[in-house]
Amino acid sequence: MNFSKRSFHFAVFSIILMVVFLILSVVNRNGSTDLDSIVGYLITLFFVTVIIGFVLALLSIREPATTQKYIGLIVNVGLALFLGYHTLQNLSSIAQAFS
Repeated sequence: MNFSKRSFHFAVFSIILMVVFLILSVVNRNGSTDLDSIVGYLITLFFVTVIIGFVLALLSIREPATTQKYIGLIVNVGLALFLGYHTLQNLSSIAQAFS
C-alpha cells in the first residue's frame, strides 16, 4: 500500500483545515452561533486528520524514499507534536483551575 501518498494528502488537508480554522477564529463573529459550531466541527476534523496522518506517516517509514514521504512524515509528526503539546497544556490548566 502507498501510505506515504496518503500521509502527504492528510498533511496537506490538515494544514488547509488549520488555516481555515485560524481565519474563522480571527473573523468578528458578533454572537453568531452558526459560525461557532462550524469552527467546532473544523477543530474536531483537524484532530482526526492529524491522528490519521500521523499513523499513516509512521506506516510509511518502510516504503522507498520519496519527497512526498519525507514531507508527509515531517508535517504529520510536527502537527501531532503540536497537538499533543497543546492538549497537555490545556489539561494542566484545567487541573490547576480545580486545585
